[in-house]
Parts: sequence; C-alpha cells; structure tokens
Amino acid sequence: MSELTYRYETHLHTKEASACSSCPAKDYIDRYQKIGYTGIIVTDHFYHGNTCIPRDLPWKEWVDRFCLGYEHAKEEGDKKGFQVFFGWEENFDGDEYLIYGLDKQWLYAHPEMIRWSHQEQLEAVRKDGGLVVQAHPFRERDYLSAINLHPNQVDAMEVANSGNKSYMDTLAYEYCKQKGMPITAGSDMHHAGNVSIENCFGMQFSKKLESIHDYVCAVKASSGSIYVDSNRFLDHQKPTLPVNNFE
Repeated sequence: MSELTYRYETHLHTKEASACSSCPAKDYIDRYQKIGYTGIIVTDHFYHGNTCIPRDLPWKEWVDRFCLGYEHAKEEGDKKGFQVFFGWEENFDGDEYLIYGLDKQWLYAHPEMIRWSHQEQLEAVRKDGGLVVQAHPFRERDYLSAINLHPNQVDAMEVANSGNKSYMDTLAYEYCKQKGMPITAGSDMHHAGNVSIENCFGMQFSKKLESIHDYVCAVKASSGSIYVDSNRFLDHQKPTLPVNNFE
C-alpha cells in the first residue's frame, strides 16, 4: 500500500435493500477488514433503481426499510472497530448517481425527491452539504440504449468501477481529466464472495475519515487518491452505445 493508508469502499449494495445483491450487510465487515479497508459506504439502489423495497409503502416506512442495510452494517462495524457510512444510488434513464453526506432524517423530509430532475437533485443535495457523483458513466450493458453524461449536474464522476470493463473506465478517466472534474473509484460490490484484494476498488487517504462529511469535502477538493487495479486504464476502446453529453 502507498503512503495513503486509509482505504474506503465507496460503492456497495446489500441484500436488505438492493434486489441485485446476495449479501446481508453485516457479512461485508469481516471481509473488508481482512483485505485492509478502513471502512465502507453503503450505497443501496434507491427508489428508481433496482431496489427490493416495495414502492407502494408509505414514504417513512419505505425509508426505514431502505436504510436497514446501512444500519445492519453500521451495527456490525461498530462492534469491530470498522467504519460504515451512508449513501445511496439513484437511477434516472439508466444513468445512475451516488449521493453522499445526507442521512435518514433528510430522506424523511424529502418525499418529493422521487420526482426530481437531475438538476433538482443536485441543487437539493448541494444545498444541504451533500455530494453527487455520476456512477460508472461510460458503462455499457444490454439493458442500456445510450450513455447519458451529466457533467453539470454532478460534483464528480466515478472513473473506476470493478464491475466495468477497463476501457469503460479509461473513457471516464480521460473525460474527467479533460474537463478538470473530481474523480472517484468504487467496487460496485453486490456479493460477499467477490470481496478480495484483486476485485475491490475505492478511495484512500492519508488521514482517517471522521465522518461521511470528510469524504464529501475530500472528493470536492480532489484530495486523496483512487485505489484501483494497476491495469485498469490500459485498455482503450470506443463505446458501442451512443454518447449523450447533457451540458
């Protein structure tokens, strides 16, 4: 490990709230500790994403159910001296956004958020000190018809995601480099069996984060470093999907 010794997983899904995850939240803690991570940020799929929480529930009950993954992970992490922070991942038209720096009480107070546009989301999150990161912006999948980029509706972009092929991350990295945008990396973890030093990405810092707000400030200031596989940015290839850049 480099001199930046505090490493964090920034993109992780739990069985409690994400339909695509097979891992109960508490089961991540030991696995990440064993590979040298200091903490994780739980970012389950939110209302318009691949959530497993029924959308016909009253809003407060929906939020309570949604937060269980984070709460279970936090409880286990506290027992073992491992940091667990809260976030979420919201979906629009296949383009997805990681939100950091806000909490359960904030969600209770904003039931209207399920109707927000990209710009409304950014303004509301920024107003209360949060961070918006476009997740895996150049991802190609069979369920996607286009790559939708929103550089002016985010604070940063995720340029390394272990669920991507490397050329997708190369494109994101080069895009952010040209625009001078802050960058992040994360594993997009869904399954406990995939947690290994080879598969896990993240962010690392020279000082331990005291709160999720430290993470927000660090990303906005472009401090710290992405932690990725050493070969991540070597595969250059053009995307096969059309790219829509929404300035």
